[in-house]
Amino acid sequence: SFWLWQVLTRGEPPLPDARRHAPDYYLIDMVRHTMDRNGDLQNVLMADEVYHYPDDNSTELARPRMEIYNEEESPWQVIAERGSLKANTDLVVLHGRVEIWRLNDAGDREFEILTSELRVFPNVQYAETDNAATIKSFNSVTKTKGFRANFGHHRIELRERVRSRIERH
Repeated sequence: SFWLWQVLTRGEPPLPDARRHAPDYYLIDMVRHTMDRNGDLQNVLMADEVYHYPDDNSTELARPRMEIYNEEESPWQVIAERGSLKANTDLVVLHGRVEIWRLNDAGDREFEILTSELRVFPNVQYAETDNAATIKSFNSVTKTKGFRANFGHHRIELRERVRSRIERH
């Protein structure tokens, strides 16, 4: 009967598509090149998978990788397990195991930085975290809680609880 059908189907009405957090498009093996005003390569953002969500205009990245270029030096490399792009900003937030490094002339890592979350502003060559980080170089290991990195000037400001160990070789 009509009454029974109404009772059985009365639950919550389905959410309209605009209120559901479901992707409206996705990309596989995405590569995005960003140039500066002179047409020189500024950074490259790559990801295995990209999902865009229209309800909050967010973008999620699976296994993102970044290359941040300086004038004539090897680019800074940044990789993570996952990441997100914030709507209408230059901010890339990386999560999981995050690694940062740059190669020397011999093709070896000069040093590497490991942390669990990183906020990257690639167009101004800047990154920061409030989380614990480990910085490894040829003969030292430094641990810190938080840092700010200016890739353009090759400077890293260590924030709190800094401990270093230097080894002889």
